Amino acid sequence: MEKQGSRALLAAVIGMGVLLFLGSLALVGVLVHRMMHPAPPPVAAMAVAGPAVAGPDMPAQAALVVDEPPGTSVRSVTARADGLLAVALAGGGVAERIIVWDPAARRITARLVLGQP
Repeated sequence: MEKQGSRALLAAVIGMGVLLFLGSLALVGVLVHRMMHPAPPPVAAMAVAGPAVAGPDMPAQAALVVDEPPGTSVRSVTARADGLLAVALAGGGVAERIIVWDPAARRITARLVLGQP
């Protein structure tokens, strides 16, 4: 009787050892996979308080007015993770520049002049 109990105990110990080994292998595999394929950072959703340009059904005082000379063109617009927009401007007889616009607060938060015209 004692022999059968010790065999069952030996089988349980061997089984648990195999499960421990397989679990460790799975953990190492997951860690290696996550290191080789990192997840992209989450992008914050932009909440815009309302339209930022004047239209036919919108009063003029609600429009965002940007002090830029005539002939200025928008080169690119880039949405940042914090909800701000980085707008690259060129032309108008002024050096290329970037403005940082906060659509929620409806204001320009920063201006960066990149060089001489």
